[in-house]
Formats: sequence, structure tokens, C-alpha cells
Amino acid sequence: MILRLAWRYAFSKANRNRGVSIRIAVGLGIGILAILVTVSFMQALQNAQFDHLRTYESFDFHSVQRYSLEDGRALAKELEGLSGVKEAFVYQDLPVLVVDPTGENHPMRIRAIDAGATLPIHPIAGELFTAEGVALSYRNRFLGNPVTVTFLRSGKQVTQVPTQRSIPVTGIYATEYGPFDSATILVTPEYLASLIGSGAYSIGIHASDRSIRNVEKQLSPYDVISYKEANQSLYQAMELEQKMMTLLLFLLILVIIVHVHVSSKRLVGSKQREIALLRTLGFQEKKMPHIFVLQGLIVALIGCVLGLALTGLFFLLYPMLRVYILSNLGLDLTLALRSGEVGFLCVLILALAAFGAYTGSRRLLHVDIMEILGHGELL
Repeated sequence: MILRLAWRYAFSKANRNRGVSIRIAVGLGIGILAILVTVSFMQALQNAQFDHLRTYESFDFHSVQRYSLEDGRALAKELEGLSGVKEAFVYQDLPVLVVDPTGENHPMRIRAIDAGATLPIHPIAGELFTAEGVALSYRNRFLGNPVTVTFLRSGKQVTQVPTQRSIPVTGIYATEYGPFDSATILVTPEYLASLIGSGAYSIGIHASDRSIRNVEKQLSPYDVISYKEANQSLYQAMELEQKMMTLLLFLLILVIIVHVHVSSKRLVGSKQREIALLRTLGFQEKKMPHIFVLQGLIVALIGCVLGLALTGLFFLLYPMLRVYILSNLGLDLTLALRSGEVGFLCVLILALAAFGAYTGSRRLLHVDIMEILGHGELL
């Protein structure tokens, strides 16, 4: 009986508050859609960013200590013998200033890396890793050939001496990571050694599994750090950004919960005489607020189901819309939701809706029947 009354009070055609219940359910559905879609996009952007960092910048792991080229290659070969390591290679970054044909300087870097490293670097023209020159990205074709670079190298009388060289370009490459393309000139370690002499190299490591926890245990004897440790400030900033955006969107839900409270209060006001008759017929006084709490839960549950249905529809249409949505980003994002977060959001909304309905109807516990029947109005 309580369930039938709650449904009747929420969506009966004879109920003048029916429109309010419908608007609350629709508002909750749209709010849930906004939260889930926004969170999924932010998680996808964050994952894409760190996938690129893991692939091109700090790799899954890299060594803290630096080694000579021979020692680094020997240690990389040793690391590749571990079951959790997919590949290990030596690399070194050299900051440079590149002068374009107009005389303008561009801060970039020369990255020396072993040609055997299976990075997703796509050759467009020429050869990328040769002993005769460097490879530019397609974004930096305007720098000309040869390319003029200024860098610091060890001097005889001073620690660092600025040196300018004109270097032939032997190849053009492209990757899926724009910042890497814009800032990186590729060379072999041997060619970099011909420019600056013997240098100190780091070791980059790609794990066999996307999860790095098991590999961390195997690499614990070596002095390495993971990509999360290397980019800790960025990781924390992106996590904070995601949480703050979720919080701002959840404020929309709180506004709707306030409407649940007000709607429940108005519903109590419009159903006073019916409530008095129910109590006269023997309906238990303590169960009366249960009707309005259940009514609020029904509205919130329908809103949650609507929100999940809209979110599911968006995910179904996303493959067809992704070209238009992501055309300006140059990214191909794969959206996903964590079931735990979705469940927590729905449970929280239902709990807040029940609380809002209860606070709007709690005065029923302290109302005398004769007062309602005698005065006709209570609230």
C-alpha cells in the first residue's frame, strides 16, 4: 500500500505536483548525463596524455643515474632479460637553439636514441637514424636543410662553451604526439657524440604490461623511477582538475535535491486532508513519512535510470560523433566509465533524495489529526 501511495503521489495524473516530479526526474537525468560524460572525457584525455608521456617522454620507467654509452647499452641488454620488460634502450636529450632561415631562434632539443627502440615514430621522407645527419618532424620542415643549431659543449678552459653547427637533415618523421614533434630533433647516439663528445645517457624502459606494479618489483634493485613519479605534479594537477569539475557539476544535483525537499513539503501541504483520513482509518502514524520518502526515492530512481539511459545512448552514438567532437583536438579518445564511480553517484543521489524528502515531510510525526481536519491547512 505504501508503494502504491508513493507512486500515486509522485506521478498520478490527478496529482497537481506531477509536473514537478517529472521535471525533477528529467533534471536528475540530465545532471547525471553531464557528470558521467564530463568525467569520462576528462579521464580519456588524462589517459591519452599519460599514454603519450609513457611512449615518447619519460617512458614507463627511466633510470635516475646516467651512464656512458657502452655501460648504458650493456645495462639495457641486462634489463631486457627481465620477464616484465618489453624493451630497454639508451637515450639522451640535449637542449638546443635552432635558427630558422629568417634568423629567429626556436628552443628545441636533440634526442639521441638507439635506432632499435620500437617507438611509434613514422618516417615520412629519407632516413631517420643515420651517421650523416638528423631527422626533423614534419612540423619543423620550415627550419631548412641544413639546420643551424646552437648548444653547449664541454670546453677546455671553461665548463660549458656555446657552439653553433650546421647539421644536414637526412629524414622527416611524424608521431601521434604534437608536442614531441614540435620540440624534438632525432639523432643516433653516435652522431650526438660527434657533436658534444662523450655524454651521459639515461635508460628508457617499456614494460610488457600496461600495469607497472609487477614490473616495479622486478626493477626495485635498479635506480629507476616510473612515469607517475617523473610527472607527479602534472598527474596531481590533472586529478585535481577532474575532481573539481565533478564537484562543480554535482552542485547541479544538489540544487535538484533542494527541489525534491521543496516538492515533498508542498506535496504534504496539498495532501493534508487525505493524510488525516488515512490516519483515521488506522494507517500507522510512524509509517506516514515513509510514503513521502519513498515518493522521493521513486522520482530519484527514475532520474538515475534516465541519466544512465541517456549516457548509454551517448556512448552508442559517440563513434559516429567523435570526428566532429574531436576534430580540433587532433586526438582519438576512447571513452570508458568505472562502474564503481557510477554506482557511487547513483547511491549518493538516492540517499540525498531520501534525505530531502524526509526533511520536507518530517513534521507529519508531530501533527494532530483534529488540527488538520479542523483547520484544513497545516503548513
